[in-house]
Amino acid sequence: MTAITSSEFGYAGRKVDPGKRRKAIVGAYQGLLVDFIDIYLPVIALVPAIIYFQPADLSPAMKSTIYFMTFAATLLGRPIGALLFGSMADRLGRRRITMISVAGFSVCTLLIAFLPGYQTVGMWSIVLLVGLRFIDGIFLGGEYTAAVPLAYEYCDREKRGLVGGILAGAYCAAFVIISLVTLVMLEIAPAGGLDSPYVQWGWRVAFLFGAACGFAFLIYRRKHLPESDLWEESAKAKSPLRQVMFGSERRSFWQVFVLMTGLWLTSSMVASVVPDKLKNFHKIDATTVTWALLVTNVVLYAGFVAAGVTSQRVGRRKFLATMGIVIAVAGSAAYYVFMSDLIEGTLGIIAASLVVQVVISSVFGVATVYVNERFGTSVRSSGFAMGYSLSLLIPSFYSFYLLGLGTFLPETVTAIPLIVIGGVLILVGALWGPETKDLEFRPTGRVEYAAE
Repeated sequence: MTAITSSEFGYAGRKVDPGKRRKAIVGAYQGLLVDFIDIYLPVIALVPAIIYFQPADLSPAMKSTIYFMTFAATLLGRPIGALLFGSMADRLGRRRITMISVAGFSVCTLLIAFLPGYQTVGMWSIVLLVGLRFIDGIFLGGEYTAAVPLAYEYCDREKRGLVGGILAGAYCAAFVIISLVTLVMLEIAPAGGLDSPYVQWGWRVAFLFGAACGFAFLIYRRKHLPESDLWEESAKAKSPLRQVMFGSERRSFWQVFVLMTGLWLTSSMVASVVPDKLKNFHKIDATTVTWALLVTNVVLYAGFVAAGVTSQRVGRRKFLATMGIVIAVAGSAAYYVFMSDLIEGTLGIIAASLVVQVVISSVFGVATVYVNERFGTSVRSSGFAMGYSLSLLIPSFYSFYLLGLGTFLPETVTAIPLIVIGGVLILVGALWGPETKDLEFRPTGRVEYAAE
């Protein structure tokens, strides 16, 4: 008998076409890449140009709040899109919903590139920006809820941790790409006051680039992205959302909801707050901040992959629980040092910001694979959509939590209570759930573990 390696299998001993597996995983990575490019455009490209959308007499606190709102609007839209498109992906297929979602957010990004500023339309500039980012978030919520389950349904179980870390690294790659685009534009069109070239038109190029990436993915993957064989063989749930919320998968949903609320509260807040504090608290110029973010995300990519591989060895449950403690304790300490006067010089401050982001955010390398492992095939997209995206609702308001905490805490420590709460939620959520690294994906309506 000829021995067949485990890598030739995708699920429950079923042989998988290697070409389809490669296309599914590469397609998911590319989809996440354009997804993250779109999500974090405001975090990098708009930082030097946010005054274009704001009245000049706003207080620093309100300016930061408006900046955070452009990011939070997308996070709020994603759960809606996840609910809508996740259910459709379980009923109509992963591939079709991926293409519809990418087309939608690419159009929104293109429209943002042509928005007028406050000097032209007043407060409508902010309303239009936040509104389009919200609609953008709806389509973004649909993209990953279809593409990511498709990749894992082609992946053999021994490599799901590694693939999860690589897919999560699309976030870092997107950050690096946007950083490079922004740096080039800052050289061509320097940022400064309201009439400076970058503020007037330079930022638009970054958004045009983001839209172009989405359309390029759409054109290429239209012919090269396969449908999930596992989904096609599975029995289709009549109401996948109801089954996840109130049926056989409800315990998995609430456990994932707690875990992911902690992950989003810490990671999304840090991803937005650290660049803002580098520029507005530490008074580091926009170009240096962009270079700092670029270097940070190269390191963070390695952190994501290391997290995925480690969780495959020691177990997802143990790894996530340990990281909850690390984030609450070491993450809080790192943020305190970053915002204190314990370090001096631009290089020291940037190094501290790198430590904060790597310590707090590396755990996200395990997030997508773990959530997908918690739901059966017939409801996997819906379960992933709801567990991964509904958990964004509470963390999305972090800018208002920071504003409230700022009324009685110094600016240097307002984020620390949220980091601690996030770490505790990760710990509780991880301990509440089972170990998942050895489960088999099957064309059935329930999750089955190798031990079963």
